[in-house]
Amino acid sequence: MKKISFAFLFLLASSCAKVDTDPCALFSEIQSDISYRTGDTIYWEQDCFTTSCLEEDLKEETAVQIALIHNRRLLSVYENLGIGKAELAQAGLLKNPLLPFSYLFSLKSKISDLIDIGLFQNFLEILLIPMKKRIAEKELEATKAFVKSQILDVIYETRMWFLTLQANEQVWEVAKKELLAAELTFEAAKRMVEAGNLWNLELSDFRMQYEEMKIAVAEREMHVIEAKEKLNQVMGLWGCAVDWSYCSCLPEIPCAEEEPIDIENRAVCQNMELEVAYQDLLATAARFGVDTSRLIAPQLDLGAGSEREDGVWYLGPAFVLPIPLFDWGRANAALAKAEISRKFHDYQALATNLRSHARLARFEYLNSLRQIRYYHHVIVPLAEQITNLTHLQYNAMQLGVFSLLTAKQNELQKKSVSILKEKNYWISKLDLDMLIIGYDRRGKHP
Repeated sequence: MKKISFAFLFLLASSCAKVDTDPCALFSEIQSDISYRTGDTIYWEQDCFTTSCLEEDLKEETAVQIALIHNRRLLSVYENLGIGKAELAQAGLLKNPLLPFSYLFSLKSKISDLIDIGLFQNFLEILLIPMKKRIAEKELEATKAFVKSQILDVIYETRMWFLTLQANEQVWEVAKKELLAAELTFEAAKRMVEAGNLWNLELSDFRMQYEEMKIAVAEREMHVIEAKEKLNQVMGLWGCAVDWSYCSCLPEIPCAEEEPIDIENRAVCQNMELEVAYQDLLATAARFGVDTSRLIAPQLDLGAGSEREDGVWYLGPAFVLPIPLFDWGRANAALAKAEISRKFHDYQALATNLRSHARLARFEYLNSLRQIRYYHHVIVPLAEQITNLTHLQYNAMQLGVFSLLTAKQNELQKKSVSILKEKNYWISKLDLDMLIIGYDRRGKHP
């Protein structure tokens, strides 16, 4: 009887214990880790956002900070911390005990009523609490890694779309200059036709180039609008807040940069998606231990029972134990082992792919750096030189106006390609930097 009393006291103490479901400590831990990885600060509440930062030309760092404060998807992801913390707290709680009660009365007045009262608790659940908590802890670690991954995803999207917006704006400006050159060519052609020095066929060809250039300028403008709207989405802006201006100049290409070394190991050690898969693997293995215990004894209810018969109360211990006659749990055990094996192979495949992505990111970065330097030092200067020499020949009346305008159009086309090469360089550098701090864009932004 004393042992039963102690068990009831333990159940009572467990049920009355304070349950900690506050995820603020988890968020602070993630906040510190993100700050260490990226230098950016994350916030859970939107009260930190003010529109004053949109009054001046928006910069890339400011855009990232706005996105980390105001992105709705992130605010939704943060709620997973509260869910995980609640599940961890629930894993440490006992299920409520069962109270079977029956009251049977006799149809004959001389026979007293029969009362049957019991109190049962699944004793197996008490034994499984440590293992269930380990499962919840591993799942919570996976949740934390997932939240970090989503934060890095927002940072990447913001930086990528901001660089794309700047590049598209510059390409649009160059396209408008090309349109002006095409218009001047067409006007010059019309005057020469009127003077009888040019065929109508050639005039139609110049007009075709001019009309097609109008479409190209409209497409370039649409690319700018699309990039800006993508940035509004990731920053969570709407209404009057979307009327912001920005600096369209891409950052200057550095003169010299160190070649990234040991990129594979650094990417594997820091990757958040790999951490999620690893914690999920551990949680599955821990869950297999719980399932194994339940296969041995699916249910073990212990408690006390009492019964009144003929005015006399009977009190004593009671238990309920199922007999495993038909299901020995072999199918479930095989299923659990196969699930663990599957997750382990998925984890290895993810690590292998990540190493490949790291090598590819390094090559793309170095290749884009070489290309943009070649354009800056060879292609664009050569196109400018051709335009200048053509202009000298035009002044000497050795070449016509069409040759000069064509040379200028070719120069503008090379500058437009150079801007796109700059964008490719900065995005490849962003890919490499994010890969080092734990984010692989190829799994999400192919």
